[in-house]
Amino acid sequence: MKVKIQKFNPAKDAKPYYKTFDVPWKKNMTVLEALMYVYENFDPIAFDYSCHGGRVCGRCGVMVNGKPVMACFTPIEKGTDITVEPQKGSPVERDLIVDRTEMQDRISNIERRIRSKPLEPKDLQKDFDPVVKQKLDDLEWCCRCLSCNAGCPVLNDMSDPEKYIGPAGMRAIGLRHFDPNDEGDRVLEAVQNGLYNCILCGQCDKNCPASEIKHVELFKELRAEAEKRGLKH
Repeated sequence: MKVKIQKFNPAKDAKPYYKTFDVPWKKNMTVLEALMYVYENFDPIAFDYSCHGGRVCGRCGVMVNGKPVMACFTPIEKGTDITVEPQKGSPVERDLIVDRTEMQDRISNIERRIRSKPLEPKDLQKDFDPVVKQKLDDLEWCCRCLSCNAGCPVLNDMSDPEKYIGPAGMRAIGLRHFDPNDEGDRVLEAVQNGLYNCILCGQCDKNCPASEIKHVELFKELRAEAEKRGLKH
């Protein structure tokens, strides 16, 4: 099969370019295995991976034939040629490696609990609605791979990224919205970060490696709360 890979070394290349390699296909072959074959036999391409477990670390996110995937568990069908490019939405450091620091730091800031005073063990709410607890457990599956953002048509077409934080950031807002130990106005935060710029297309759900996370369902719940308070705009 043909594996076409985007190459780019900012230290010497004026712009990205592509190289194509012949890789022998095998049953159950993953994109990561194809990349490793190229690295070991043809060209020391730069790519990232760690866990091999699928949806645990999020480091191997790339674009394959234009779609965001996790290279570690994405299979290649027999007779299929693939084009592998760096994940959209983050600066390219080299070849297939991107720098996700900016968005991941933004998510970390959102997920910090907002409290009037520090949370102490005696204040921790442990017994609460099991439905809400399940929602929290599901949202915690995010590995911050940013595949949801990479495949978001709104982010990809938006000239001003400040108008919409994207599904990854919105999930973080939703996590704290349901958290009974958080005192922030997360509904207002969601609206201010572009909740109504989302078109509810569901690409984030399709591209997310964690099937537990229901992005569109979450966004609809946040909108319902916003509309109760007259925050829709």
